[in-house]
Amino acid sequence: MAAEYAARIQERQSLPSNLPLSSEEGNSGPIPSVSFNAADQFVDVRPGTTHQFIAPAGSDKRGPCPGLNAAANHGFLPRNGLPTIAQTITGLNQAYSFGPEFAAALAAFAVGFTGDPTTTRWSIGGPFSPGLLGGLLSDPKGISFSHNLYESDASPARSDAYLNNGDATSLNLGRFDILYNRAEQYTLDILRDHNAYVHNFSIKNNPYYFSAPFAGLVPPIAHHFIINLMSNHSADNIQGYLDRNILKSFFSVSGPDNAHVWTPGHEKIPQNWYKRPSTNPYDAARAVADVVILATKYPQIVQIGGNTGTVDSFTGIDPGDISGGVFNAATLLQGNNLGCFAFQAAQQGLPSALSGIISNIAPVIALVNQYVSPVLQSLNCPALTSFNQSAFNQFPGYGYRPTP
Repeated sequence: MAAEYAARIQERQSLPSNLPLSSEEGNSGPIPSVSFNAADQFVDVRPGTTHQFIAPAGSDKRGPCPGLNAAANHGFLPRNGLPTIAQTITGLNQAYSFGPEFAAALAAFAVGFTGDPTTTRWSIGGPFSPGLLGGLLSDPKGISFSHNLYESDASPARSDAYLNNGDATSLNLGRFDILYNRAEQYTLDILRDHNAYVHNFSIKNNPYYFSAPFAGLVPPIAHHFIINLMSNHSADNIQGYLDRNILKSFFSVSGPDNAHVWTPGHEKIPQNWYKRPSTNPYDAARAVADVVILATKYPQIVQIGGNTGTVDSFTGIDPGDISGGVFNAATLLQGNNLGCFAFQAAQQGLPSALSGIISNIAPVIALVNQYVSPVLQSLNCPALTSFNQSAFNQFPGYGYRPTP
């Protein structure tokens, strides 16, 4: 299976050598979409169809990611919110033209950090019972309780966990409104401005703010997901457009502009909506390129480090100090280095994250490596064999783990 993913990656379009400026990038990301195919792109969620909206039942899992919640509400992912890696690959590709190898790697990390390696299931929300523990010493927590492993501070529309009694899943309507009021149609440049705002807010208000090599890149990538995956790529706008109504639908927000209401877990893919072309999937290379473009405008967002127990006390860490010199601050934004560092740091961090959670970590690490290695191969990553996590101990947020 890993070989199949590697073959798909080799077939992807090459990224341009000179990436566009943030203000010049369209809603398809670093590679523009060049064609429209209704049969390929129309996502049929009309009432009475297989993928009609069905509100989640009380036992169904919903979590911090609106795109995952919407995919489950329309049956692209299992409606109970507990997909396997294979179901994640298929469902996110059908719903959003999400790159299969990227979906596989992200799902594998979700399984490794907070899921059930025996069945390869993971929760898009909170804890679940795996049935047979299979070496697990407790029930998997789900990504709603994966702080600084998978979920992180400075979300587009959620609160930092420490500032909200451990809850980083509920929508922060005030923060959503700030995003909503930035424009009537949204672009990557606008979402990057919003990313800078929430990043600075966290540093100035959260004494436990922490940005890890992998989890710390999740919020910047999530800001890019909003544009790249939620935009309507219609015949009239091949590059895609994201207006206020589409944004509200994906975030389960209703009501007039001055009185928004959030209905938990009711995220919807809009009617008459077309995903990005399958010939231009959103894969790991495109995501890394988007974050590099972000970093040319706001380099502070991709800094590793955190506050040291008081607000506005951010202290950065040079990647060279924790990677044995394989990566460093001077070259981190060159080529695919940023993505290579993030993915490999997550791999290296698995053993300590799983300590006390699973009795035998070797099969879990093998499972994650099976799905992550093809991505590293596609990005032409140098080998990371040394990872010094002790450098994170100076940050109280590093060890902050809210529980259900």
